[in-house]
Amino acid sequence: MNTEKYKNKRLLNKLLVCLLLVSVFALSLTVFAQNLIPCGKTVGITVTTKGVRVIDTAEFKDSDGNTASPAADAGIVSGDILLSINGKDILSSTSLAELTDEFGDKKLSLVYLRGGEEKSVSVNAKNSEDGHYRLGVWIKDFESGIGTLTYINPETKEFGALGHGICYTENEISDISGGSILNAQITSVKRGERGVPGELMGIFADDSTVLGEVTENTERGIFGKANDNLLSEFSNNVVETANRGEVVEGDATILSNVEGSEVCEYEARIVKINDDETNTKGLIIKITDKRLLEKTGGIVQGMSGSPILQNGKLVGAVTHVFVNDPTRGYGIFIENMLAK
Repeated sequence: MNTEKYKNKRLLNKLLVCLLLVSVFALSLTVFAQNLIPCGKTVGITVTTKGVRVIDTAEFKDSDGNTASPAADAGIVSGDILLSINGKDILSSTSLAELTDEFGDKKLSLVYLRGGEEKSVSVNAKNSEDGHYRLGVWIKDFESGIGTLTYINPETKEFGALGHGICYTENEISDISGGSILNAQITSVKRGERGVPGELMGIFADDSTVLGEVTENTERGIFGKANDNLLSEFSNNVVETANRGEVVEGDATILSNVEGSEVCEYEARIVKINDDETNTKGLIIKITDKRLLEKTGGIVQGMSGSPILQNGKLVGAVTHVFVNDPTRGYGIFIENMLAK
């Protein structure tokens, strides 16, 4: 056996393996690195949930003049999500009323969601004084509010916002069937104070202009597709994204829209990078800009989704405020937000 030839072959194989590993690593960085538009625009958000949420049960007079609340009698409580009646999906408050009337005094098999667990119960609807069958519930079939648009992909028009999900309860992500982002107008700011979170107070703009379609609601944010008008508003501001390994403790900025329609860049500092790489609290950020501190006291509700920039790159988004210190809050890494 030619020993020298064997050694050279092994050396060549090792070199090829090393080159392959370097190529794979470089490819992974290339796949992640994206050119996105950081926005910071405050928008109105409205989503339609799957099923309808019970706000409360209610009593009413039935056709015999007796007080009735079939839902309460069946054990339905505030917070339950009503999904279907006798196998037919409940799509809205109107849908619930129509299905209840359709089956009338027949036994209803009501499927609902409580604490993330699907349950079912039998209910007997009652004919009310107005001639319609009712269950006796106050319900809500959509969610709406104010939040901040984080980014738009200029190539695909895909957007991300909030950096956390819209929830039924604190830890229960709402299951949505669609939604929209719309123009919003900030009317005032409730400043944050120690122990009392602040809030951006706003309304949907009079023209109710739809800026994009919401298609996903996840623990890492809401996502969808922007329309051309929204894209053109930010089209000249494209930056590269940073992976987690590039983010360091130190100076940074955030983009936010806390009054009028103007998006401003404010000074901040990344004070800690957390070990948990997957959640919405991967880093801790402190607001240092005097202008923002005077206006809001720091981070307030409605600023969730504000882009975080460092060294010219988009590194993440603001997600939560520290209740006992509104100058500080959590952020999600942009790579985690994009992984959705």
